[in-house]
Amino acid sequence: MTEQNGLTDDERAWRSTPDTVVLAVEEQARKFYSEGRLERARQLCEKLIKMRPQVSQYHALLGVIHRREDRLVPALQALQTAVDLDANNRNALVNLAECLVIAGKVPEGAKLLRAIFDEGYDPEKPPEEHDVFTKRAGAQLALLQKVVEGVSAEMAE
Repeated sequence: MTEQNGLTDDERAWRSTPDTVVLAVEEQARKFYSEGRLERARQLCEKLIKMRPQVSQYHALLGVIHRREDRLVPALQALQTAVDLDANNRNALVNLAECLVIAGKVPEGAKLLRAIFDEGYDPEKPPEEHDVFTKRAGAQLALLQKVVEGVSAEMAE
């Protein structure tokens, strides 16, 4: 494999995949994911990332798949890459925050959830009119608050 412009022949070949093929692979990966065929969905996501390494949503989907497979380290890595590629990818942000909490990095996860919630929350809107990511961040924050209150109550006894 020769390197030219910082890419190997293999990397250039993957990246030259036509968009129609990429979209078909993405559709199949999402189908496998929705069917719970996570290993197959993960394999296709890894190919999508080879074809389009700068697409945040492919890294986010890979992270979610790893999370569902209870593989937290690769999930955190993929989700962080997704956020690094697109800091406005709210799906990646919420999933990253939740993974941080699951991984025991509760303060970091809670801080990120709070930022997501604060960004999307509009006190003038009823709860049902908020976007799914704002609602999800709020629900996770409420759950964390209940856990903290429960631990505090146990410690007081």
